[in-house]
Amino acid sequence: MSKALKAGMVSCLAVVALVSLPYFLAPAVAVSVYYDTIPVPVELIDVLLSLVAFIAFGSALRGRSDPATIAGVTVVLGGFLVGITLWWALVTPASTLVEAARMDSLNGYQWVLFLVTIGVPTSAGWYARTVL
Repeated sequence: MSKALKAGMVSCLAVVALVSLPYFLAPAVAVSVYYDTIPVPVELIDVLLSLVAFIAFGSALRGRSDPATIAGVTVVLGGFLVGITLWWALVTPASTLVEAARMDSLNGYQWVLFLVTIGVPTSAGWYARTVL
């Protein structure tokens, strides 16, 4: 049970780190254009949902919350996280950031971010199976 919670916490931190990565590698103006390809701020939503899920996983790890509630909350948060990121990845052309900032190393970045977000609901589902 604690392995699933720790995996969930690591997944959440990986999402936050990966969302912030382009800001270290490209100009902020280019990154904002890249993230603004859908009408919702995908980078802010990803960070917010990841941090809330991180706190929920940590709360369950410390035994401060009802395990069934945390399992349900993290599965839903992870589902929204994956859904928003998939929407953004499908709509965003792969070369948007590469063209705007001349950053060839970030080609296909949106799919890497999408794959990393899958870790949150996966670990939440793993935790839910052990709890319920």
